[in-house]
Amino acid sequence: MTIFDKLFKKEKFNQLKVGNWVNSYSKGIYRIEIIVDQFYDESYPALGENKIGDRIKDRIVVSKRFLNSTFKKSFSYESCSETFVSKLNNNQYSELQKVIGQSPKLLEEFNEYEIPTRETIYNMELQIDNESDLKRVNELIDFIKTGKNFLEIQTKMEQADLLKFKPKYFGNHLLQLINYNDEYLNKKKIWRKATLTKK
Repeated sequence: MTIFDKLFKKEKFNQLKVGNWVNSYSKGIYRIEIIVDQFYDESYPALGENKIGDRIKDRIVVSKRFLNSTFKKSFSYESCSETFVSKLNNNQYSELQKVIGQSPKLLEEFNEYEIPTRETIYNMELQIDNESDLKRVNELIDFIKTGKNFLEIQTKMEQADLLKFKPKYFGNHLLQLINYNDEYLNKKKIWRKATLTKK
């Protein structure tokens, strides 16, 4: 089996896999690097008919862009729902083969390109009116730094009587929970950083 056979081996069009050359949400030729299974947890405002722990239908596909739409070098990455991702057609495969055949070192360079840390952010409005309340929220931020799921954060807020700081609509501070690289533990998203910004 030649290098091209390995790189461009056609599979039945069923489920996308890591290593597939694909079209993604933005134009260009991409290769799938990571596929993330997502699950409903307490951070979702509306579950509908779903339950906590149910798998979300659409997976997240993280892919690296190798070439732009004119088949020129264009390294970047993107993360999107798999509904926007499709395998290359025959013409695209042929052009891709041609590029790699003419510039094999380009593929080596592409393999060395690393996707930067990806962040998912959850925004929470808070109304903080004095230094004492601000200190209590900062203690919550320290608690989150060790890596917590949303239920653990919510429970901590209840215990510290912080839920009363959540206004009906808008507050004077924005608490942002940050998840890195779609980390899940036991089907719950893990938040490893929190920032508080005065509005």
